[in-house]
Amino acid sequence: MKRKRIFLLALLSGIVTTGLFFVLINQTASSSDVVEEAVETVSVVVAAEDIKKDQHITEEQVALKEMPKDQVHPEAIQELTDVVNAYSDSEIKSGEVILHHRIQEQEEEKDVVSRKIQEGYRAVSVQVDYVTGISNLLQPEDMVDVVLSTINPMKTEIILERVRVLAVGERLVEEKEDGTEVQYQAVTLEMKQADTVKVVDASVRAAEGGKLQLALYSKYDPLEETAKVEKSDVITEKMEVITIPYESNIRTAPDLTASVLTVVKKDTPLVVLQEKKTKKITWYEVETPDQQKGWISNRIVQQKEN
Repeated sequence: MKRKRIFLLALLSGIVTTGLFFVLINQTASSSDVVEEAVETVSVVVAAEDIKKDQHITEEQVALKEMPKDQVHPEAIQELTDVVNAYSDSEIKSGEVILHHRIQEQEEEKDVVSRKIQEGYRAVSVQVDYVTGISNLLQPEDMVDVVLSTINPMKTEIILERVRVLAVGERLVEEKEDGTEVQYQAVTLEMKQADTVKVVDASVRAAEGGKLQLALYSKYDPLEETAKVEKSDVITEKMEVITIPYESNIRTAPDLTASVLTVVKKDTPLVVLQEKKTKKITWYEVETPDQQKGWISNRIVQQKEN
């Protein structure tokens, strides 16, 4: 009888011990799950809408987004105050995390126009008034003809055709319509070096009793569509370039809207395969060190020194 009682007590003790051990294991597993789920996050600044290159960034165009800390780029901006009232250094898509090298301070804005000029071109400003400046309706990136009228002799002639507007006054990007009228007295145009002499000469003649006027092209002008036809030149001799920015996009096609094939760091050597000239940008088809082939703007590369 005594042995039977001892056996029952031992059996009961084993059952209790096993139950306690099972509860302890479950609690430990639950605690581990909670720890694993507690991911540290930080706030980063993202574009709330598409932002153009050289555009003044407003509070409405940016927002904060929570992201896992281990997934945040070291250059990511985390404070809205670091972005608002700055200027975009390149095009930023809606939802894209804004990095420090993608923006610049307001005082740098006047220097931006030099980066908008295509290679081989010059920027020249012409004086305008309300009438000759198309009733204050001009916007950067518009296309215009430069027309000169003189009194002695009485003559009107087109000095230049299809000239790109770089800036209106000190404004480098198109403004949204908000009902306000923008006043400006000068328009900065992009042209070949030889054409700068024509425009300066025309400005002098206008000051002596003539008038220099701009004629605006429609953005839907059939002639403009014809002008978009790309010219392609195959590079016969091997040419190498290196990238200039901290990071540069290699795209799948010679177009700013084309998807990004890969991103390369500053001073990455690229072999140029061919060249394509579009309306605004000259593109290089290049081969990267890892033998990927894509397109890059010639504005963000420079020829490699031998």
